[in-house]
Amino acid sequence: MKQLKQLLLMMLAVVMICANAVTVYADEDDNDNDSSSESTIDYVSDEWKEHIRGNLNKYYTDLKARYDLTDEKIKKMDRIYNSAMTYMKNAGLTMSELTSYETEVEGYLLEIAKENTTGTEKFLMLSNEVPISDAKYGEQTFVVLSLINLGKTDITDVVITPTVSNDRAKWPFEINQAYDAQMVQVIQASENTVDAFNKRMDIGWYFDVRKDVMTGCYPLTFHATYYQSGSLVETDIVTYINVKGSNPSDTLIKDEDKQDSNPRIIVTGFTTNPDTIYAGSTFMLTVSVKNTSADTTVKNVLFNLEATVEGNDTTATYAAFLPTSGSSSVYTGSIAPGATYDMSIEMEAKSDLAQKPYVLTVNMKYDTDEQINIADTAHVSVPIKQESKLDTSSAEIMPESIAVGEQSNVMFDVYNTGKTTLYNVKVSYKSDTVDEALTYLGNIAPGQTGSVDSMVTGIAPDMGEGIVKAVISYEDEAGNETQVEKELNLYVYEMTFDDPGMDMGGEEIIAGEEEGQKGLPIVAVVVGIVVLVAVIVVVAVVISKKRKAKKHKEDIDLLDEDNE
Repeated sequence: MKQLKQLLLMMLAVVMICANAVTVYADEDDNDNDSSSESTIDYVSDEWKEHIRGNLNKYYTDLKARYDLTDEKIKKMDRIYNSAMTYMKNAGLTMSELTSYETEVEGYLLEIAKENTTGTEKFLMLSNEVPISDAKYGEQTFVVLSLINLGKTDITDVVITPTVSNDRAKWPFEINQAYDAQMVQVIQASENTVDAFNKRMDIGWYFDVRKDVMTGCYPLTFHATYYQSGSLVETDIVTYINVKGSNPSDTLIKDEDKQDSNPRIIVTGFTTNPDTIYAGSTFMLTVSVKNTSADTTVKNVLFNLEATVEGNDTTATYAAFLPTSGSSSVYTGSIAPGATYDMSIEMEAKSDLAQKPYVLTVNMKYDTDEQINIADTAHVSVPIKQESKLDTSSAEIMPESIAVGEQSNVMFDVYNTGKTTLYNVKVSYKSDTVDEALTYLGNIAPGQTGSVDSMVTGIAPDMGEGIVKAVISYEDEAGNETQVEKELNLYVYEMTFDDPGMDMGGEEIIAGEEEGQKGLPIVAVVVGIVVLVAVIVVVAVVISKKRKAKKHKEDIDLLDEDNE
């Protein structure tokens, strides 16, 4: 029994020693953990990652709205964007690393978008300096739009209206009222993005977030109209809001990989017949579209073509192009994966269109086996030409007959009777009898007049009818030259000189004698006239003196009578 007690005591001591060792090791391990925790890198949370990814998504969407991008650019930008979104979601990054990476990716996307841009930048945009708003289910939130003008001219009478929807995946707010439009009187033009931000105009709305809202980043669409240089412009402005729902698993995007594979129809190009379209003419427009999905067929595809609206006010607006058949819609039953579809429609360009490209919007709506009413939009730019026209006034030619080596003044006006500017207008003269006498008039705007004032020099005698052609040449915007000819009556003759000392032959002397017999020589006639004038002057003087003497005598007689 005594031996058993000793064995138990020994076992207890061993247990206590082990326990103390474990405790010491644990304390040392805790100390090591505390020491290492002080040097742990402060990585950003998943919530902040989603916030930064939402900012990049907004920036990329704004780029695609701001620039008319080619398919090649979109594919290149999509690869960079998708790679960046995946990296920011999975990589362990600090806040500075994450924001620096976001800035770098935005720079790459902007560089690609600006390279050889095929379209023009839109004027009305949202400022990227304003962060995306956050909202929570069942609460009220305030959505702000910071409007900037990226154009070089002011835009006025800006009207912004929310585009609401009953679909909770498109509109996360309750529809409990008719939301009023907000109006901004003017947004000033800007020199750069910093200047645009300083001149921004902020407007906003209060919205009640739905209680059954899904968690995610929602695009919010607002319809905008404004006037720019007297023309009414309509566009959509998209902002974003991060919304937190009551159920974390009920998210707006279920599967990002599946979301990226959704079918998309894009415009790959267009052609017109004829190639050059003049205002007032009819043309056939063929637009080529492609189903970019590799495995999904799109069905019930409806295309609707809307031309740019022209006009100075809401009561006198009209579409730049009108379909000759009365319908601007084209339908096809399906487009296979990766297949291309060409739709053709005959259209007529308005006769009073200015010479410039006009945007034609292609609205697309289609279904798949899993989704219905998928909408997409694309744009094509159709250039319109105006036929150049000119007329001239009657020419003033002084004198109308000149000798070789002499000059004549030619004056007439050139009228631009068309609706396009005549560039580098010049006038020259095409004839064997006069020099070119080039006269440069410069550019003549529609409705304006250029005056020609040329001095032409005779270089050879005219052997025909005395016709000189004035050649009026001008260029269009592309530098193509056109010539118009105008006929002028200008006769050039050879100047001759008579030299009486050249030949003193007997025949000339005899001819002079015979001519003297027929009439008085010119010298004799001139001498006779001079003598006659002298006689008349002498007679007039004598008569005048006699009249004065007679009057003097009468005055003396009257004086004598008075004295008597």
